[in-house]
Amino acid sequence: MIYDAMCHNSQPSLLYINFPLSLLPSRHSAQQNRARKVQYIAELERSIQAFQAGGLEVSAELEFLDQQNLILGMENRALKQRLDSLSQEQFIKCMEQEMLEKEIARLRNLYQQQQQKQKQKHYGGPRSKSTQDLDSSFARLSLKNRGTELQKAR
Repeated sequence: MIYDAMCHNSQPSLLYINFPLSLLPSRHSAQQNRARKVQYIAELERSIQAFQAGGLEVSAELEFLDQQNLILGMENRALKQRLDSLSQEQFIKCMEQEMLEKEIARLRNLYQQQQQKQKQKHYGGPRSKSTQDLDSSFARLSLKNRGTELQKAR
């Protein structure tokens, strides 16, 4: 036993009795602090694991979305090329139609000039069957052209 140096009697000192009692609350508090720290560290570790798992999910989803973006970009470029090709085809067909319409107009004028020359030669005689057939063919062409012009106007 520890005795107080000031007291030379055989009784233990008050300091000895009070000393362990004063340490008990601080020891208990220190144990509680250590337990809280351990619990806090365990919670942090669980949070880290949860974030890592979530990070893996997000990473996988991001990779999937990157692949989808790449695929959609390729499809978009292919569709743009197809659109350009179709636009060029349409332009070429419009130019062909315009040339054909000009050729029809030229042939119609030529035909009318020939008809006038024949009328002048024959002095207005009856028209032959082939002439009537050509007239009806040109009339049908005119109707087709008017129909396409009406469709374009709409």
